[in-house]
Amino acid sequence: MQNKSKALWAKGDKQGAVKALVKAIEQAPLQLDNYLELAAYLNALKDTDQAEKLLHSALVRFPDNQDLLYSLGTTYYAAGNYPQALAQFQQITATRLENDKLYMLASTYYAQQDYAHALAFALTAQQNEPQRSDVNLLVGDLFLALGDFGHAETYYVQVLTQETDSAAANFKVGLARLAQGTANEAYFEKAKQLDAAYFEREKHRLSDIERYLKAQQK
Repeated sequence: MQNKSKALWAKGDKQGAVKALVKAIEQAPLQLDNYLELAAYLNALKDTDQAEKLLHSALVRFPDNQDLLYSLGTTYYAAGNYPQALAQFQQITATRLENDKLYMLASTYYAQQDYAHALAFALTAQQNEPQRSDVNLLVGDLFLALGDFGHAETYYVQVLTQETDSAAANFKVGLARLAQGTANEAYFEKAKQLDAAYFEREKHRLSDIERYLKAQQK
């Protein structure tokens, strides 16, 4: 049934994929992966309330299951319920989920603008997996938020060494270089070519950096 739901999701029949998984859970309530996949789909559809209910019901069947606890944490995070998200992630003890936990703890503190706590978790995650692009981007974002533009650039460039066609990494290298007064136009141009919609969504950040620089000059 999982293959069927994945095929439906890939085709764009997202409601069909959800219904297929609901049916699969009714038919085989002890198949854990179906709960996890359905929760992921519901979160992707921004139906975090249903995802939360589903995961709580699954935890009754599978108490303290680490994958369910992690999924519930990501559900709370997606819903913007950051205190609950932190509480869930802090219950994760499985070694295989350690770096995902660190990344999500960092992301959750970042969302609350607690950059110091976020950076501590993000740097630990980065040391554990130095080639992980999402972690490097997050560390860069945190240094950018803290006004440490040189370190921000270092971590963004690390992403570019692995993913030269990352619109986000190109754009953010441009931001860090703009903040330092170094050549940046080529990075913004590349980001725009790679993903014009992303560039349009994010270009307000250029003005944010320029305002920051003017404030520093006063």
